[in-house]
Amino acid sequence: MTRRYAALPGAYSMKGFLLDEERLADEQIRDSALAGTLPIGTSLRTLREKGHVRFIDWGLSPMALAQASPIKPNETHVPFRDNTERGTPFPTYARRAQFYIDHEWFLEAHEELPTYKPNPNMGGDYPIGMTSGHNRWSIHTMNQANWVILGTHRGEPDVVVNTDDAADRGVKDGDLIRIWNDVSQFKSRARVAPNVKRGQLISYNGWAGFQYPEWSGANEIEPGMVKWIGFAGGYGHLSHLGAEWQPVPAERWTRCDFEKAEVD
Repeated sequence: MTRRYAALPGAYSMKGFLLDEERLADEQIRDSALAGTLPIGTSLRTLREKGHVRFIDWGLSPMALAQASPIKPNETHVPFRDNTERGTPFPTYARRAQFYIDHEWFLEAHEELPTYKPNPNMGGDYPIGMTSGHNRWSIHTMNQANWVILGTHRGEPDVVVNTDDAADRGVKDGDLIRIWNDVSQFKSRARVAPNVKRGQLISYNGWAGFQYPEWSGANEIEPGMVKWIGFAGGYGHLSHLGAEWQPVPAERWTRCDFEKAEVD
């Protein structure tokens, strides 16, 4: 299907109707009520009149339905109540919480039961392991360049590095550093902090490519080395769904190193 870039703003905003934040918020709340997550009749007006409203159900999201547990008023949510309290079978071959998987791929990998294996050096043989995680300033990339959100942090991509690791490399807080491995490199500001363990670098997610020099960000040094048994299917509860973040990498740490970068 062919789309014209110039027509996208109109398509996403219903020809400008949803550019007004009041209309947008009201539409989101009403749609949530139609999806079943909020009581029928909930709107921006009723929220302003009554205050907060509790969620009443999971709605239509497969990820939420996978909780296999109802939302009960005034109770802490616990997953899998359908299986443990209602007697609904688990979607496994054994119909129970199952750890042994005799799928031929798991047998070949010697992972039919949970087992320890040393992690591969994804990215090369380097002393630093880069990890990631959700940041506190955005919901993925869509809000990271929002002018309000930009006022809550340093305004440009940064990575958190250990105090001693930074000192060893002559790096100070706020310095522009180069992070590299066998795959590629990117530049970012260093946020020096003692709460990151030695040998670790954290690049929180959500930064957009255009916020990095030369559009090269943390993604560019990740090898994308997937755990191949994540593609296994046709076995009880095992199925590969691309939209559900499968398969996962073989290792959560990407090996790399960093140094103080020259400022152009």
